[in-house]
Amino acid sequence: MFGFGRPNRLLRSPDEVIAAIAETDTTFPAIDALVSNDGRSGLAIDGAGRVLAVRLRGARAIARVVPWTALRQTVEGIVIDSGERRFGIVTLIGISALDVRRLGQPTTEAADTP
Repeated sequence: MFGFGRPNRLLRSPDEVIAAIAETDTTFPAIDALVSNDGRSGLAIDGAGRVLAVRLRGARAIARVVPWTALRQTVEGIVIDSGERRFGIVTLIGISALDVRRLGQPTTEAADTP
């Protein structure tokens, strides 16, 4: 109404997901990330294998470390139930379990170099 913030903010790349984590009060050294096809949420992984869910609420990003058991595959994509009412349930639209398994893995090009 008054033009404050960016109500139509979207996450467009893994780098933007990692940058959004830096905006939150969560300290999480992400090494890789995924973005939902709708641009409203993402998932990041750190070097220790912990996962963090990120969602946009208006122009603001919020993030929570979640256990791997909170992720499940559905027809729409990966659903993350943090168990926290304030964070809610996040759906990574268009993301499959295979995409999640690839998180933090070296790319084929990097793996082929000696």
